[in-house]
Amino acid sequence: MGKNQHVVPHESGWAVMGEGLGWPVLAAIAVATSGVLVMTVKPGAPPWQDAGAALSGLGAAGLLGASAICFRGGILALPSGDFLIRATTTLVLSLALQTGILLIWMVILDRRALAASLSVWRTSLLAGLLGATASQFWFIGFALTSAANVRTLALVEVVLAQGISVFWLRQRASARQLSGMAVVVAGVAALLRLQAA
Repeated sequence: MGKNQHVVPHESGWAVMGEGLGWPVLAAIAVATSGVLVMTVKPGAPPWQDAGAALSGLGAAGLLGASAICFRGGILALPSGDFLIRATTTLVLSLALQTGILLIWMVILDRRALAASLSVWRTSLLAGLLGATASQFWFIGFALTSAANVRTLALVEVVLAQGISVFWLRQRASARQLSGMAVVVAGVAALLRLQAA
């Protein structure tokens, strides 16, 4: 962040860890997020039509954002080790905690599903490995910069998913979707440029 960039505390990371973002960074985040909205909002539909789904999505997004901030806080709170060691340690602890909670939940509420999932452990190893690898890169990102930066950069996955649907699944992209992708790319590019300054 440049020396002359005014810092504003409009991010929950600031409330938890004192990390503020400048107005230009907030603007880039807003641009990228608006691109996602352009892609997902159905044209001509009344705003209340999918209100329940929208509220559920916003709630999930809020919890995801809070977890990202807490993960970053946990990484930074470790007393020693470089960024890779601290990121990996936090990841291993969080995965162990998630696994333990899920195991207890299934033992209490759905033992049949637990037994069925354990019976196919060989076929799930690759999926688990890929998921853990993806999480490792997330945590490395959290170790290096604010959660807001990492999550905004991750909006590129929306563009990649749309690209897969077009080039692999042969689904046509609408003009609205193409416009939304362009806005997402513009916001992410602006964010990267600001962080490099």
